Amino acid sequence: MLLHDRTAIITGASRGIGKSIALTFAREGAALVLICQKDVKGLNVVKKEAELLGVKVLTLIGDVASVDFCNDIVKKTVHSFGSISILVNCAGTITRSPIEEMSNKEWHRVIDVNLHSVLYLCRNVLPVMRKQKYGKIINLTSQMAHMPHPSASPSYEVSKSGVTALTRHLAFKYAKFNICVNNIAPGSIDTDLPKSMSKEARQKLKDAVPMKRLGETAEVADCALFLASQMSSYVTGSTLHVNGGSLI
Repeated sequence: MLLHDRTAIITGASRGIGKSIALTFAREGAALVLICQKDVKGLNVVKKEAELLGVKVLTLIGDVASVDFCNDIVKKTVHSFGSISILVNCAGTITRSPIEEMSNKEWHRVIDVNLHSVLYLCRNVLPVMRKQKYGKIINLTSQMAHMPHPSASPSYEVSKSGVTALTRHLAFKYAKFNICVNNIAPGSIDTDLPKSMSKEARQKLKDAVPMKRLGETAEVADCALFLASQMSSYVTGSTLHVNGGSLI
């Protein structure tokens, strides 16, 4: 197993990409600390599926935009498992308001969830990883960090661009401690939002992708597995684009 004896914290783990990453890591032997804010039912489903694969699972419910909750995540992980091998920052939120209609509250909420939570969790796991001279941090950004989107609020693009820059900074600073920090930037992935679209809207989304299809959450999870395992031991400060060629 590629992740045997590893412990992974995964935020946004109750559905979509986070769920796929959690179950992929479980199949490879990782103990899991799964985080979500509200979807307790969904998180418990993921927990049960992972436990059936023979791994230990701790679930925590809370808002990753809270610095106190992020501190608590790391403390409880170390208390329960003794170490932290992998951190996957997958939790995120998006709004659609144009800049002239977007409230300050809306702006700050997106930045808090998408960017500040990454800072809080990275800042807390890095001392643990530095002490053990090993760690893998994977931050989920977006292709919208590299190109504008016609219907997303600017806060989303700014937050994901900030994560991309933070990842590079941490990769540079902590490479000497054998800590690899990388991004995954998904494009159009077939999560809840595309599944809820009309047939026409889904087809329009597919037509905009050179491969003429939406990505699967499992395809993102496989990339996360690569970055979480020893297969990527010489990869840090990179962004892995998973978008069917949308940035070509």
